[in-house]
Amino acid sequence: MALGLLMAVGVVSPAQAADPAPTNVKVTWASAAHTHVRVTWSETGSVPNRVFPQYADGLGYLTQVTTAAGNQVDIGVGQFNPGTVVRIAVYAGGNASTSPAGLSVAFDTSLRGSPVIDSLTAAAGNQFTMKWHAGADPADPNPGDPLDLPLGPHRFQVYASLATVTIWDLVADAGAATSATFTPHDAAPIGVSVRDYNEWSAAWSGAGVEVDSERFGSVSVPAATTYGQPTVITGQLQRFTRRCDPGPCWAEQTGEAPRPVVLHARADAASPWYVVGTVQSTAKGAFRFAPVAWGTRQYRVAVPDHFANGSLGLGVISGASTTLTRPGVTGGFTDSTATYGQRVTTRVTLAPPANVRTTLQRWDGQAWRDLKWVSTSNGTGSYTFTATQRGRFAYRYLVPAFTYGGRPLSWQVSPNFVLTTS
Repeated sequence: MALGLLMAVGVVSPAQAADPAPTNVKVTWASAAHTHVRVTWSETGSVPNRVFPQYADGLGYLTQVTTAAGNQVDIGVGQFNPGTVVRIAVYAGGNASTSPAGLSVAFDTSLRGSPVIDSLTAAAGNQFTMKWHAGADPADPNPGDPLDLPLGPHRFQVYASLATVTIWDLVADAGAATSATFTPHDAAPIGVSVRDYNEWSAAWSGAGVEVDSERFGSVSVPAATTYGQPTVITGQLQRFTRRCDPGPCWAEQTGEAPRPVVLHARADAASPWYVVGTVQSTAKGAFRFAPVAWGTRQYRVAVPDHFANGSLGLGVISGASTTLTRPGVTGGFTDSTATYGQRVTTRVTLAPPANVRTTLQRWDGQAWRDLKWVSTSNGTGSYTFTATQRGRFAYRYLVPAFTYGGRPLSWQVSPNFVLTTS
């Protein structure tokens, strides 16, 4: 509109007019292709003309017509502002207008209704599938004008932006279809849109989706945990969207609404992944899992694609991390003090309550020495021996790796416990 107002400079008032206003200004389509509007008029004599679209707030682009062209000109649809009501104003004059305007009847440049995007899904190889439905067409503000056409089939086209510059590529010419599968030139973050066209094909009604990338700012998986205790797995998501100046574009970290985060586990690299649980990330992208440890497992964190609020947050999957599960082991003496030659009893307790051959060890001042195999039954075992050395001696139980309930557990040692013999 601003350009139209600037182009109005040089238009004369009736008091300044040297020529009469052109008359019988008419508009029609120049051809069945509907790419140009033909303007014709009548006037006295043979003079050059100045032709403008006239809007409620001023004039649009100037088209100059020489005397040799006669009283006719074809104006491309791209020179009209879309979605408004307009008249054609024809003036006599070359470099400046020398007459009042002759005006055509009003006509509208209404577009189709904006399509509504129903879904956008991603597949391998940077491939996407978009589904949409047509929007409601706006009411005709000027029914019956000379350029009105029957509503024809929708003409949908899908575009995808480049990642680093404000350029959009046509990636699918869908016609009347309401879905398309396409592969953009660049990986996310990018923008994609679907556009619907009618006879005013230099403009469109459209709807767009930002395709954002995701990565892990952090993922923390413990290397080991204890049977029956929580395995605390934490992390934080970082989302990146496309930001642009008039020319260049770049990836910029942005906030996002909470989204599902899934924890997967498997027994080993040869086993299939299964879902342990799902949580929602916080507003800052943080997440936390605390599954109970029942055996050694590999874990990974998977963030599914998430389509919501006019954007698609692409998913991301962490690498696999192994968390060893160690049994809970406690050991001790029924009485931690004894006299020389006294019989003493030590006990060991395991969680889970497994049947395992453990090893009682004693510290000799330089290394742990094996003393006795002590087998457990339902998780408990004991050994009685004679105290034959005076002093304070540290003991512990060593539990080898074993399987319980089909799940592997790693080796473990109990906390040290002391026998004092006098």
